[in-house]
Amino acid sequence: LDHSHSAMARHNMLSVLLLTLVLASNSWLVHGVNPGFRTVLTDKGLDYVRQVGVPILEKALLTTSIPDISGKAGTPIGDVDYSLTNIKLTQFQIPQSSITTGAKGLTVQASQISLAASANWHYREDSWPHISDSGSADVSVSGTSLSVSVTVGVDSRGHPTLSALNCNIAIGKLDITFHGGASWLYNLFSSYIADTLKSSLQSQLCDSATSEINTAGNAALESLPVVIKIDNTAEINYALLQAPIFQTTYLETQHKGEFFSISKPVEAPFTPAALPPVSSTDRMMYLWLTDYIADTAGFVYQTAGLMKYNITPNMVPSGLPFQLNTESFKDLIPKLYEKYPNTPMVLGLEATKPPILEIVPSSANFTVPGQVSVFVEFANKTRQLAFILGLVVYADVKVAVNSTKEVVTANATFLRANISLISSNIGTFDVTVLQAAANLICTAFVIPALNHYGNAGLPIPVVDGVTLVDSSITFGQHYALVATDFSYKPSLKVLDKLLNK
Repeated sequence: LDHSHSAMARHNMLSVLLLTLVLASNSWLVHGVNPGFRTVLTDKGLDYVRQVGVPILEKALLTTSIPDISGKAGTPIGDVDYSLTNIKLTQFQIPQSSITTGAKGLTVQASQISLAASANWHYREDSWPHISDSGSADVSVSGTSLSVSVTVGVDSRGHPTLSALNCNIAIGKLDITFHGGASWLYNLFSSYIADTLKSSLQSQLCDSATSEINTAGNAALESLPVVIKIDNTAEINYALLQAPIFQTTYLETQHKGEFFSISKPVEAPFTPAALPPVSSTDRMMYLWLTDYIADTAGFVYQTAGLMKYNITPNMVPSGLPFQLNTESFKDLIPKLYEKYPNTPMVLGLEATKPPILEIVPSSANFTVPGQVSVFVEFANKTRQLAFILGLVVYADVKVAVNSTKEVVTANATFLRANISLISSNIGTFDVTVLQAAANLICTAFVIPALNHYGNAGLPIPVVDGVTLVDSSITFGQHYALVATDFSYKPSLKVLDKLLNK
């Protein structure tokens, strides 16, 4: 088997391995730290990977070339130089295959492999009169098995790595039948040629497979992105915290799962809660998204000053019972109207601390600590601070999977708001009279601002061509668990990278 043949085989075997590592991305090797994001790929998922990968392998191998075979053999007419050239595969089938997990990694196995090929033969007699002849030949191989053991690790920067521990191939029965010319002569020593071809296949296929896994495979994994950019402010880091963990029925990966500021990246001042042990393997894949992910997002955006929002009179719909003018608060806050009669107002909303998402088995809730600075605005557009309210907003959160975009979305619904008087330039007053107005502000402005981020969705790190299917979400203590199956259709870009390096 020549380099182009083995390259095609190993590229397609690599495609199976890469899909198996569908969620194993990116940097920073950290042991003993709870993951913000965890994935499990079960035996059911691995079996689907096998089903998708094997036809790709079979189809691609039909286009490969096999190196010429040549040598010298003794025949009834004397010693002859022979060659078998232009060997082309016409059939390649892998009826039985498996991908399994073990304590140290993956084992890819294929058995009962059969193939057929056509070729041209030629011989020339060594001695005078140097008789020569040529014709065609058919090659058939059956009962072949292949096994490759692969460990999946992580380098010092946290990128996943592949390392082939061993490869074993057993070529079964190999027959060559010659046609045309003095084919009867070739048929006399076809077993000798078959042994030569079998030996070549046996050594080169394993050498090529392990070489590709250890070189091109690692180069391909290195190209996976360390982070996913969310917008111009934030990115999320799905770094592997340690090498993937292999159990008898699944492969587990633990990821950092943390938002960072693009311009000023710093660690969040809190850590993820511990996740429970894996308890189910009925679906192809499971994703644990901790509330730590959302909390780090809130930390980034609040620290960046993006959770500040001014509400001006022209932004309030005319149909609402409260308008931003002291006239609307004449009866609720008489002191405000007395000091600034019929004066436009501007509200400065601000999250004073990062929002906190708390997930418990029965629900998910957002808490947003903040304040509202109430200004009056004069005709010359200058503003005077009237008072500052403390405002803590509580919201219920619904989480869903958008399989089209491969994101997890969150949508908040207003529950309640607690208000308090922090400071006042108009004297003290009973803030409870502003509860209805505060609720209205939260419903009309605060919750939509939260949903602007939540509806954009948290990207799920999957290989191009993977689509989540029939996903469901349940809540646990500090996490949302996505149980899902998936489909895979290799993109042209992925196939080009795998087959044409």
